[in-house]
Amino acid sequence: MNFLRLARLLLGTVPGLACAAAPTAPATPITSKSEDETLARMVRAHVVFLGDDLLEGRGTGQRGHQVAALYAAAHFQRLGLRPAGDAGSFLQRAEFIESTHALDRGRFRFQPQAPADALVLEAPADVLVSPAPGETEVELTAPAVFLGYGIRAPDFNHDDLAGVDLKGRFAIVLSGSPPWLPSEPRAHYAATKAEVLAATGAVGIISLTTPRDHARYPWAFRINSSRFPAMRLIDADGKIYLGFPSLRANAGVSHGSAQKLFSTLGKNFDTTVAQAEARERVGFAWPGTFTLGAAATVRKASSANVVALLPGTDPALAGEPLVVTAHLDHIGIGPAIDGDAIYNGVMDNAMGSSILLTLAELFARGPAPRRPILFAALTAEEKGLLGAYQLARRPPVGIRRFAANLNVDMPLFLRPTRDVVGWGAEHTTLGRVLDAAAVRQGFKLHPDPLPDETLFVRSDQYPFIREGVPALYLGTLLGSPEDAFLKNRYHKPSDDLAQPIDWPSAGAFTRVFSEIVRTVAADPAAPRWHPDGFFRKQFAPDR
Repeated sequence: MNFLRLARLLLGTVPGLACAAAPTAPATPITSKSEDETLARMVRAHVVFLGDDLLEGRGTGQRGHQVAALYAAAHFQRLGLRPAGDAGSFLQRAEFIESTHALDRGRFRFQPQAPADALVLEAPADVLVSPAPGETEVELTAPAVFLGYGIRAPDFNHDDLAGVDLKGRFAIVLSGSPPWLPSEPRAHYAATKAEVLAATGAVGIISLTTPRDHARYPWAFRINSSRFPAMRLIDADGKIYLGFPSLRANAGVSHGSAQKLFSTLGKNFDTTVAQAEARERVGFAWPGTFTLGAAATVRKASSANVVALLPGTDPALAGEPLVVTAHLDHIGIGPAIDGDAIYNGVMDNAMGSSILLTLAELFARGPAPRRPILFAALTAEEKGLLGAYQLARRPPVGIRRFAANLNVDMPLFLRPTRDVVGWGAEHTTLGRVLDAAAVRQGFKLHPDPLPDETLFVRSDQYPFIREGVPALYLGTLLGSPEDAFLKNRYHKPSDDLAQPIDWPSAGAFTRVFSEIVRTVAADPAAPRWHPDGFFRKQFAPDR
């Protein structure tokens, strides 16, 4: 088979196929409860392909993801949706810098100020050390300041950096954000910690794993995750987006090693964490110096979002579509666990991508919505939401701004469920849409079940939020089966097609999602941030 010809056909570059018009024939979309089984079959057909070993875990920039992208593009082509990618295709390209860290070459040494033996941590058993993105090697010695959580939260009258000079120093911080913050702001402050610290003149970050984070992600899990290549997005000017080159050397320290580090000062680490969680000021200039060393292999890589437009009927809304997203990538092939090295990512996020593809088919059948809808199967979510940053910051030609974003990521259908969680619902008028849809469709709406996980900044709605776009992330409630999934299968090869999946629940969830999409797309007024909302003040004061 001629794969070049196949690629051209699927991506809309064969003459006569690139600009296929959206369907105009009216038809009744499948959205009623009685059609849940049909929706479930549609979703299942996509999941069975995307989650197969043939796709090798759909790693960003790898062959399996390329196959998945061609599959999604072919699906959009068949539906008659308009290509919204580069050069009349369905693909919006993104370029990355990829760093594979030599974990066992990491070096970490603390030399006390008073005469005493140095504390040396072993990598990767005790510490994970990395150079700045794009750098192949670093060796850096500097003094340090301990900052507690190291966040600056003016909306909550809290600033760990007040009066602290970090120029030329390592910033030693507790991992994550304090639990007294509300869920979404907590997630935001954790996600932007490096950005804030880089602006202070710090030369690197030493992050100490708290007991809370150690319980969530054991150190062995952290080590395994770090064996996969890291990526950063390359901007059009060739610079690394959110690369923070001034943070030249960075380290993550295990909980046990953080305890050892504090004991060199006669302090108790867990007590200090408890004080920080109680909003006590715990920072201090750390006596002595730290030496961090690391090495990485660096190369350039590329991948693509798959984007397709369903035009609307109202010309006044043509440049302001609703964008519906799900990430198509997972983490690919990695260290074998129980003899299996393919990390299929069935729940994360073949399931969400399959719901997206099913929604595209429902809406392509007509009638056409008032507001256009952009369907986007995003790349590189697992590498730091990079595909979403590419799309949110560089909308396709003809799009003035996105009216709103609806995102689905890792809904878990491990048992019969009619529960839905809407992360971010309280911040915009999308919350009212979700609430009404849940009631009408017989679903129960729940608040964030895992605020410690900071999920609101760990999926693809967050880059849109940073661009001021009202957004909602849809998922499912978590209970005992889901807790077992997070412990035993999340980001592991066992997230595969062999696990139990309740397909009728997937169909019902798709029905609810379709009503939310339909409601937003039918409204001539775009969703709005609530006037005093946290994220409106952060990113959209004029919207």
